[in-house]
Amino acid sequence: MKLVIIDRDGVVSSDPDGRTVRANDWRAVPGALDAIARLNHAGYQVVMMADCGPLARGACDMTTLNALHARILSDIVEHGGVVDAVLFVPPAEQPGRTQAAADALVGLLERLGVSAAEAGVVSDSRHELDAAHVAGCRPILVLSGHGRRTLEGGELPPETQVRVDLCAVAAELAA
Repeated sequence: MKLVIIDRDGVVSSDPDGRTVRANDWRAVPGALDAIARLNHAGYQVVMMADCGPLARGACDMTTLNALHARILSDIVEHGGVVDAVLFVPPAEQPGRTQAAADALVGLLERLGVSAAEAGVVSDSRHELDAAHVAGCRPILVLSGHGRRTLEGGELPPETQVRVDLCAVAAELAA
């Protein structure tokens, strides 16, 4: 695997519902920022995947969302890591969302020149895991955020790996 695509809400951000829109209110999942740096230092490209829920709900405008992402990316840099891109996918409530998210993943892979077999998607949500599977990427469920509820809900995509959190994923991949 060369590329790790990490869900923002519940994996990097401690707000699994994506309700945080102000940069000063954002908090990281413990260890997530260091885990991203560890992945980078092990040679992985990292992309953060974010849905457009706050925009769709009218909770913020694009300027506010960009300020939030700038803060998150800055905090990641302070921990020695870097995110190569932010990939926007449709919010979970949107009809046809899984295919639209899968299409966004395929487009990302094409732009980066990475095959789906070389990419993993780390998420606490079944929607992102389904999209990863449809796109041909390796789905990895973490139990942070809504991950435990997602696991209990069952019906995960085939070959979904389950890890405690992003730190566990980074430790495994960087070994």
